[in-house]
Amino acid sequence: MKNQRRNACRLVKVAALVLAIAAVTSCTLLRTASFYGGMYRAHRAGVRFRRTYEHLQTDVPFSSHSNVTLDIYGQSEDSGYPVLIFVHGGGWNSYDKELFAPVAMQLLPQKMVVVIPGYTLFPEATYQRMAREVADATAWVFENIGAYGGDPARVYLSGHSAGAHLSGLVSYDPRWLADAGHSTEEIRGWIGLSGVYDTARHATRRESLGLESPIMTAVMGGPEGFSAASPETYAALGTGPPAWLIHGDADETVPVTESIHMNTALRTAGVETELIVYPGAGHSDFLLGALSDDEAQLILDIGRIVRQ
Repeated sequence: MKNQRRNACRLVKVAALVLAIAAVTSCTLLRTASFYGGMYRAHRAGVRFRRTYEHLQTDVPFSSHSNVTLDIYGQSEDSGYPVLIFVHGGGWNSYDKELFAPVAMQLLPQKMVVVIPGYTLFPEATYQRMAREVADATAWVFENIGAYGGDPARVYLSGHSAGAHLSGLVSYDPRWLADAGHSTEEIRGWIGLSGVYDTARHATRRESLGLESPIMTAVMGGPEGFSAASPETYAALGTGPPAWLIHGDADETVPVTESIHMNTALRTAGVETELIVYPGAGHSDFLLGALSDDEAQLILDIGRIVRQ
């Protein structure tokens, strides 16, 4: 009888474990399906928008270092609009500028010019080449955006995830724009969305969860390159533009603590900052949601920041 009860208890525990694993797996599958479903819908919307929008200049060369190009989404009339440069994410090895056309589609009603540059992805490039290309794109905008209705004195640099990392480097490590003949002080503001700002801290967190970071480690030149590749390293310089850090507090890919630490480092150095945390938001869902909702909080926040 005791053995039967013991076996029954074991069966209950095994069943509970199986159900727990199934529940976690189911949630993971649902999140994955939701993410790729959102990306697919964004892609379709972007393709339609790029076909029909009259004030779009595509594949404009901007760098003497490589053959990457950028897209400019202009306004229908007048000139002197503020400019948002949006650097896309994708783990440093995925996606392209065309996929993020809906970012421009949703932000154009906020009365700005939107520029989306491409950059060379891993394994063809490490972060140095990527940051150089983002800096070249920013310098090109300073020098040429007036011809497309933008105000070169009101240029905001932004990015999501890996794009936030790269745009953060260009905003606060003065070497990148200096090499392009410009200064970080020319950037009116930086908007970082769900970014990795200390690569060593991010790698350590992933290791504590039993996860590896082979792509990030390779992109940064190995663990010995983490410090030089981290925007937070340069926050202490106290140079560069005001910052707005936007992050979801349910982000399981890059925790909100990344933005909290970056915000603290910039503020300690005397840089004006604002930390905006979206309750219940994950790593990409608030961005994907904004691509289909022109009243999304992200769209309203970016519009408020850029128009000021």
